[in-house]
Amino acid sequence: MQRPASQSNPLQRRGFSLAELLIVLALLLALAGLAAPALMDRLAESQVYRAAESVREVLAEARTFAIDTGIDYQFRYEVNGQYFVVLPEEIEPSTANSVTDDSDSSEYLRLSGQLNEGIQLRAADESSGDEERQATEQLSPAWFGGLPDAGMLSSKSWSAPIAFHFDGSASDGTFRVMDESGRTADISVRGLTGAVRLAAVYREQPE
Repeated sequence: MQRPASQSNPLQRRGFSLAELLIVLALLLALAGLAAPALMDRLAESQVYRAAESVREVLAEARTFAIDTGIDYQFRYEVNGQYFVVLPEEIEPSTANSVTDDSDSSEYLRLSGQLNEGIQLRAADESSGDEERQATEQLSPAWFGGLPDAGMLSSKSWSAPIAFHFDGSASDGTFRVMDESGRTADISVRGLTGAVRLAAVYREQPE
């Protein structure tokens, strides 16, 4: 027998009530609250890793410069700062003896870079007491040649150089990229081959 159109179907599923929707929404918010800290931490780790990777690429370029040009290059970073540079190991005479910043005749290549706010470059072991590792120095504007920010860069405190030689070798060196919460990625240069290694991001344990 055909059911009258006006008669309701007892098997027909009823809609969600407002209370049920609120309960589901509360559960979703609770799950999001549990997942958010882990997600934010992964995002912060990713930012540190990308910053460290950009520095690693510049170190690799310094090695390539040295091999391709037959000129030794050096990498330096601003200790506890955001800047890093690739410079020739020696100032060419035309620049060193000039009273101007004109270095258009220079055959040397130079690079400078800056990390994002909240991320810094630091010595690998600041608590070691190693005076040579902790030593910093300022460089005259002539070192930075035609870089547009040479004056500002000359006011920075720079690390000891990591040298890249034209035969592909380098000086051993290790330093780190770190954010304000202690997320750290160590970068190391192997002297024999000039290879640059970037370690996974880790969180420094408070003392």
